[in-house]
Amino acid sequence: MSFFTIDKPPGVPHVVLKLLQLMGISVEQRVRYGRVILIFVVFLMAIAIPKMCFGYPDFESSVIGLAELFFQTNRFIGVLLIARNNETLTQLIRKAEGFTRAVLTEVPPVAQHLINQDKKINRVLKVYLIAILVPANFYSNAPIAMTLWSYYGATANESSIQFNLLMEENFYGLDIRSNLNHYLIFGAIMVPTAYLCSFVGTAKLVSLLTLIKYCTIYFQVVSLKIRDTARHRRYNTELSTIVRMHQDALEMATQLKTLTASILLMQLLLCVLVWSSMLLYFTVSGFGTQFINLLVLFLFDTTEMLGYCYLGNELSDAATQIGTVLYENGWEDENPVVQKKLQLLLFRSQNRVGIMAGKFAYMNMEQFGEIVKTTYSFFVVLRDVF
Repeated sequence: MSFFTIDKPPGVPHVVLKLLQLMGISVEQRVRYGRVILIFVVFLMAIAIPKMCFGYPDFESSVIGLAELFFQTNRFIGVLLIARNNETLTQLIRKAEGFTRAVLTEVPPVAQHLINQDKKINRVLKVYLIAILVPANFYSNAPIAMTLWSYYGATANESSIQFNLLMEENFYGLDIRSNLNHYLIFGAIMVPTAYLCSFVGTAKLVSLLTLIKYCTIYFQVVSLKIRDTARHRRYNTELSTIVRMHQDALEMATQLKTLTASILLMQLLLCVLVWSSMLLYFTVSGFGTQFINLLVLFLFDTTEMLGYCYLGNELSDAATQIGTVLYENGWEDENPVVQKKLQLLLFRSQNRVGIMAGKFAYMNMEQFGEIVKTTYSFFVVLRDVF
């Protein structure tokens, strides 16, 4: 597939760049805001306005509809924020290209690690992007297919037909819950919208997780470089390269934190709302057909949040590991000139590195536990209200 053809050096997230380019976000040229705005207008007209303005038939439907709104808002606003921070993304990619070109000239243990990790990431992305087509097609087409099957297979004695909606909402005065013609008009609009939702959500998720993973690999490469240099006693000739590589890795981590801060803050807040909605619905209505829709949102949202926290934790550990590697390889036994430069690396490795939700909290596994606790506390408040 040409989409997966590698046209960047190993260590540069080329699949991410192609996904973002499809939405008009490019590091090679200015952002095509017309395409980004068009995507956002579809979200507003087909999802946000109907869900906020046209009401719901009952309380349970309102919980489902608002949970879907929170979920899709997280996706579409996230892409807008990436477009808004395109300059930071461009700086990060340019720095990554320079970093990887330098690493690929290094000795095999260092360069090979970067190449192997890049191949592994690309394999995982290829499998994931192809596999995601299955739930995307099912989610987009199954409700209409089941409705038509039920409608045309109904007997004369059946008084009512269940119209399965792609999303829980009323739609600009159409009787989409009992009139087949109105339902099909709704379906003709919402099926392409559902595919767009899948694409936007996948692009956002894959882009952020992949960028975090690559930044982790950059710190791992620095650690390998230190180990290899210490083993062959080449600090006198390689120390300047190590310092520069570490500085580059730190700068890329800072750019990544800037790029993701606002996106992850929104992710955190809306994730709490989606989780609380599921708990509230289950408390009020128990298991039912609509509960399955909410459970799917919960699973997707939980997986995404867990991915950010896990990889954020991994990034922090990889940055901290550099100081550990220096101690393990006896930096204090080197001559005073080398020690002075290694002390600079040690000092820099003590600065906390990671991704943050806004400027409030680092995203790691500990924070994931705190999010779960916060969700339950918020749910208790909602339960008392409703």
